[in-house]
Amino acid sequence: MRYVLIVLSVAFLTSCVSHNSVTYFNDISSNDEGKFNPTEQPIHYFKPNDIIEIDITSVSKESNEYFYKSGSSVDKRYAGNTYQISREGTIDLPLIGKVKLEGNTTDEAEELVRGLLTDYLQKPTVNIRLVSFQISVLGEVSRPGVYDIADGMVTVLEALAYAGDLTIYGKRDNVVVIRNNEGEKSYFRINLNDTEFLNGQGFYLENNDVLYIEPTKGKTSADDNAYRILPLVISSLTFITVLISISQ
Repeated sequence: MRYVLIVLSVAFLTSCVSHNSVTYFNDISSNDEGKFNPTEQPIHYFKPNDIIEIDITSVSKESNEYFYKSGSSVDKRYAGNTYQISREGTIDLPLIGKVKLEGNTTDEAEELVRGLLTDYLQKPTVNIRLVSFQISVLGEVSRPGVYDIADGMVTVLEALAYAGDLTIYGKRDNVVVIRNNEGEKSYFRINLNDTEFLNGQGFYLENNDVLYIEPTKGKTSADDNAYRILPLVISSLTFITVLISISQ
């Protein structure tokens, strides 16, 4: 009798989740095929506190050494010639001094630095890369956390893959993206059940975006039921156990 009650209690507390609520792209039938036209990756304009890696080379190996650092002075996580853009939007390059990079794209910054190097190097080449690109994934995923993106480009689907995908209780139709726009926070919602989001602003994530996956009502209801009914179940089982002991 005791085991029957336990099994019934567990069955009562366990909620079922429908198949459609845990699958992506429900608007695609099994016989469909087609193409998507996602928006282009957003262009990143350098901002204060961005950490960038600058690779400078020329025909003279001896001259190149002036612009090479043996290790990062910014953070031990970053190797090579890394610089953090200051609050004023500048970096301090050897021999050249302060260079304002805030508001420039990668291509614009490379052209700017290359022009300044012509007084010191013969035929200089400059490659600049943003290395402090991070996203945060919170809520109903297998591995919530902060993720460094090496190449500075990530989509929502790739971010979810980094986080081990949504759990069975994650709401696929109401994912929130929180974005930092020049010091102000904004947010928008995307529906992973609808392929239209692949063509919208939420397909590519930007630096420091936060992805939040809300739990379904099934999970929260089950948790509420557990907290509310578990004491009653335990009391009932204790009472039945006492009665069985007395009757023996």
